[in-house]
Amino acid sequence: MTNNPNPGEISVDRRAETVVTQQPGYVASERVVQDVAAERRMQSFQVNRIIYGLLSVLEIVLGMRFVLKLIAANPGSGFANFIYGISAPFTAPFNALLGTPAAGGSALEVTTLVAMVVYALLTWIIVRVIQIVTDRPTSRTVTRSTREQTGAGPGNERTTETVTRN
Repeated sequence: MTNNPNPGEISVDRRAETVVTQQPGYVASERVVQDVAAERRMQSFQVNRIIYGLLSVLEIVLGMRFVLKLIAANPGSGFANFIYGISAPFTAPFNALLGTPAAGGSALEVTTLVAMVVYALLTWIIVRVIQIVTDRPTSRTVTRSTREQTGAGPGNERTTETVTRN
């Protein structure tokens, strides 16, 4: 399966272009290689980093909520109120799942731990799906080279090399 936005075209993984300029007593050659597949992998990697970064922030907030509930922090304090307010929407789907054992104002909020595990698993699944969709194994490579005279004058030519994988 190829990830090509234009179904009628072959997906290009690497494009190399060489421009040779020849004049009396002077020859210049410039080769530019663009690795399209590597750029696609880098974009996927960046998206995965952002997703894991967001998960890390969520896990830290949920971990702080768990610790604050465990040490019976004053819910009226600004910091505890802030953490509880931010984390409440993320723990709400799990509130009725399990009971919360409490003793002396301290609470072992197991539902927060369950939420942390569920969000980590969901994130892992999302990242794996992105990797599966964007990674493309290759079985065949075709290299096509084109050499043409440019209109810049005699002795000027351009060579374009295209590598495709099917």
